[in-house]
Amino acid sequence: MRKKYHPHHLLLSMVGLLLNLAGGCAKFIDIKPPTTQLVTSSVFASDAAATAAMTGIYGNMSGSHGFAGQLTGSTSLLLGLYADELENFSTNQNQAAFYTNALSAANTDVSSDLWAQPYQDIYDANAVIEGLAGSSGVSDPVKNELTGEAKFIRAFCYFYLVNFFGEIPLITSTNYQANAVAARNTSAQVYDQIVTDLQDAQNLLPDDYSISDGERIRPNKAAASALLARVYLFTNDWTDAEAASNAVISDPLYSLPALDSVFLANSAEAIWQFKPVLPNINTTEGNIFILTTTPQFVALSNQVLQAFEPEDLRRTDWVDSITVGTNTYYYPFKYKVKTGTTLTEYSMVLRLGEQYLIRAEARAKQGNVFGAQSDLNMIRQRAGLPPTADSTADELAVAILHERQVELFTEWGHRWFDLKRTDNADAVMEIVTPLKGGSWNTDFQLFPIPKSEILVDQQLTQNPGY
Repeated sequence: MRKKYHPHHLLLSMVGLLLNLAGGCAKFIDIKPPTTQLVTSSVFASDAAATAAMTGIYGNMSGSHGFAGQLTGSTSLLLGLYADELENFSTNQNQAAFYTNALSAANTDVSSDLWAQPYQDIYDANAVIEGLAGSSGVSDPVKNELTGEAKFIRAFCYFYLVNFFGEIPLITSTNYQANAVAARNTSAQVYDQIVTDLQDAQNLLPDDYSISDGERIRPNKAAASALLARVYLFTNDWTDAEAASNAVISDPLYSLPALDSVFLANSAEAIWQFKPVLPNINTTEGNIFILTTTPQFVALSNQVLQAFEPEDLRRTDWVDSITVGTNTYYYPFKYKVKTGTTLTEYSMVLRLGEQYLIRAEARAKQGNVFGAQSDLNMIRQRAGLPPTADSTADELAVAILHERQVELFTEWGHRWFDLKRTDNADAVMEIVTPLKGGSWNTDFQLFPIPKSEILVDQQLTQNPGY
C-alpha cells in the first residue's frame, strides 16, 4: 500500500472515505475485490455530495507529502535539487540522492511521492468519473463540471508521471484486476490520453471561477487550455501550443501584476492555485524555502543566482538571504509568508507568465520573430529589463530558455523538464553533477521505476541505468 500520511496532512474527503471503506488503493498491488457499490451510490447521490468528493481530491493533493503537496516530497523541491536550482542541507538520504543524481529503485521519495501519490490521485479521479457516469442523483450541469475537473486532474497527474518516468502504465478505470497486471504504455500513448482528457475538460469546464465562489482554486476552461499549451510545447506541436496559450493570454480574467503580487491568493496572474489546508501555513513553499537560520532542507544554488541579468527585479523581489555567522544563504522568496493563520498567499500551480513564454517559444519555432520578441518582452518588462536584443529564431530559442530559468525557478520542476525537452540536460548536468558530489549518466534523465512496484507487477520493466 502507499505511504500513510499523518492525519493532519490529509483533508478527509468523501472519495478518501469511499476508498478506505473499499480497501481500495491506486497502487497496482492492491487486488482485493472492491465492495463499494453501496458507498459509491451514496457518494454520488446528490450534487453536494459529488462536489465534496471532487474537492476532497484537491485537499488530498495539496495537503500531502507527495508530488503536488509542496512539502519535502514535492516536485518543486525534489526536481530543484535534481537539476541545478537548489543546494541540499538535509541529512535525509533519499533527498541527498536527488541532489547528487544518485537515485535507486529503492528510493522511497520516488516510490511514495513521485509514483504512488499521483497514481492515487488518478485512481480518485477515475472513481469520480465512473461514479458520475453511473449516477442519476447528480444534475447534468454539475456532472459535466465535475467530470471535467476529474479529467483535468487525471491529465495533470499523467503529465508529471510521464516526465518523471517515461513509459508508464496508463490506468483509466478502477478495475482492480486490470490495474494489478498493468504494463507500461508508450509515452506517445500517455500524451494522447492527456490531450484527450484536457480537450474534454475544455468542453466541460466553465469559463470563470463561479464553481469555487470566485476563488481560483478549482480548474476552469483556462486551466485546461494552459496545461494543454504546455503539453503541446513538450510534444513540439508549435501551432497548437500557440493557439492554446493564446486562448489564455487573450482571456480578460488574466493579466501580469507587479512581481510582489504574483503569488498572492487569487492574483490576476493565477490560473489555478491550491488553497492552504495545513494549520498555520499559507503555502508550504514559503514554509520550507524561507530561511530564519541555517537551512534544514535547501537553499538556492549559485547557478540560479548567477543566471539573473544585472538590474533584474526578480533577483531583488523573488530572492532573499540570511547571514548566520560568516555564512550567507540565499533562498526563494516568491512566497513571503513562512507561517501565519491569516491567508494571503495560495500555492501557484498554473500562471500566466508561463503562457507568455510558451507562446514566445512556439512563435519562435514557427519563425515568427516579432511575435516571439513581443511575448518575451512582456516578461522582461515586468522584471525591469530592456527588450531582448535577439533577432533570429535560434537566438530567441536560447533567450526564452534562459528567461524560463529566471522566471519559473523552483516552480514545479520547470527547469529540469526544460533541460530534458530541449536536449540540454546532459550538457548542463555533466558540469553540475560533479559539483554536487555525483557522477552523471544520460540514463538518469528518467527516474527509476520503484522496485516495490516491479516486485508485485511482473509486467513492469525497469528504466535503463538502474
